[in-house]
Amino acid sequence: MSVSRIPLFFISMFAPLVALVAAGLAFAAIVPSDSGDTALFETFELTLEIPEVSQNRFTQFVSVKFSQGGRDFTVDGFYDGGDTWRARFMPDQEGVWSYSWSFREESANGAFVCTPSLDPENHGHVRVDQAHPRYLIHDDGSAHYWFGSAWIGGNRYGPTEKRGETNEKHVTDTEFLEYFDVLRANRHNGLLLEIQLFPLENDQLSWDLEWIHRGEFLVREMAARNINCHISIFGTWGRGRGHFFKASTSGDTQVLNAWNSNDETAKKNYLRTIVARFAGYSNVYWELGNEMGHSPNSGRGFIKQANEKYIPWIRHFDPYDLPIGLSEDDVWGADVDIEFNHQTNELPEPSNKKPRIMNELVRGGVDKLKMWKDETIRNPRARLGYRRTFWRMFTYGGCGTSEATLIRFDKAAPFNPAVLDVMGDQFRLREFLEGLPVHINEMNTDRSLVRSGPGSHRARALAGRCYVVYYLLRNPGDSEPEGTTSLRLPPGKYEAAWYNPSDGTWSESILIEAGGNSTSISHPGFREDIVLRVVESRKQG
Repeated sequence: MSVSRIPLFFISMFAPLVALVAAGLAFAAIVPSDSGDTALFETFELTLEIPEVSQNRFTQFVSVKFSQGGRDFTVDGFYDGGDTWRARFMPDQEGVWSYSWSFREESANGAFVCTPSLDPENHGHVRVDQAHPRYLIHDDGSAHYWFGSAWIGGNRYGPTEKRGETNEKHVTDTEFLEYFDVLRANRHNGLLLEIQLFPLENDQLSWDLEWIHRGEFLVREMAARNINCHISIFGTWGRGRGHFFKASTSGDTQVLNAWNSNDETAKKNYLRTIVARFAGYSNVYWELGNEMGHSPNSGRGFIKQANEKYIPWIRHFDPYDLPIGLSEDDVWGADVDIEFNHQTNELPEPSNKKPRIMNELVRGGVDKLKMWKDETIRNPRARLGYRRTFWRMFTYGGCGTSEATLIRFDKAAPFNPAVLDVMGDQFRLREFLEGLPVHINEMNTDRSLVRSGPGSHRARALAGRCYVVYYLLRNPGDSEPEGTTSLRLPPGKYEAAWYNPSDGTWSESILIEAGGNSTSISHPGFREDIVLRVVESRKQG
């Protein structure tokens, strides 16, 4: 920021910084170089130059408190190479935010202006919807529903080579960004970025800055396309000590053993650094661990460590209290906010108390195909397995699902029509949900709505207002002739229409009147699956 662009009321706030420089102290603060203004839900970044720090700089943090109207957020400024520390903050309200930083014996104050949002699709951080705790919501009150895709493994964004070891999984910036653009075009909003010890050096405290900077670059590029990111912290496939780019499935051989109680100082520093680097981005929340009960490791052992240490540490360091999730069967007994499922035949039930996202598809696909694999999503016969998972997760009360998490998107593996069909099915689900006349977090799974109908069926509804029923036939290619379905609807007038989830076409809307225990609605002939939408009628007469 040039001096001529600093508002007059900033001058007094920056006076302590000027005094420090004038006094010749070996410490100075630098305001953002472009502008003091930051749009709502964007990231304000404060840069500090701190020379002559003798300890391991990756263990030294600057405390920065952001304040507005009696609300305070304290974030950690993290070491970022040379003499530089950075602090990132996401403002959730417009207006002037003041801040104060301190490091050892030095401190100073400043301020910036949060201007109106520049991006109507940036809704702020994700959190659990307190009014509807089974679901997720954004800072602006809009529902958060996960339309996800690949997992970006820790080695995929690592350097091409490190100390003589070649990274065979390296993906170029161009390949990443072209893939993100495909996701944006298909209105996907979710990816997972693995940290899982890969950018952490063998001393357990220092970080490979080239590596983690590239991870931050990817998160920012996701945010620019309104793609949310699960930051995966630990994993059964975390980096082993003997290699830079290869995973080790045994905790005993990983850089940090997340399953036991050793190296607590290093683990705490690891979690603190991840939170400091990423929590200030609006599109981030946490996956604490991925399949931590996978052999040879103990899921119960990890849960014990997580409940006693990792989760409290993250909540202490994270001023936004972003949701923490854990995947697969490891969720049982863990004090997490979100349950990440992997099995398409294990769907949410009314008894579930926490939000559920299927962030990887494993078992339950057509012909027992392994749905996380690249070759499966490229197989046209697998399409129904993906689409039925997308729709069943919604109607069973879930918060979204991903596609093939190990899909390739490098130049050697261009997407075929089968991949684009699956992406299109996710796109159509999102368009359908955004077209509903109610907030989807007010809709709950309803097992008593459908009295009879074709195939299997499950509904999600807001009683008297809006009903969505997904009807599914058993096998790819199965078809059903014209017929009827019977619903238990409260007395009233409704408009009903049928939707084809494979091509986005609608039947003509019809007006129906419900007055008893059973309301019959005719359905067209269809292939594989079909969706019924019933909404309260606003028509007169």
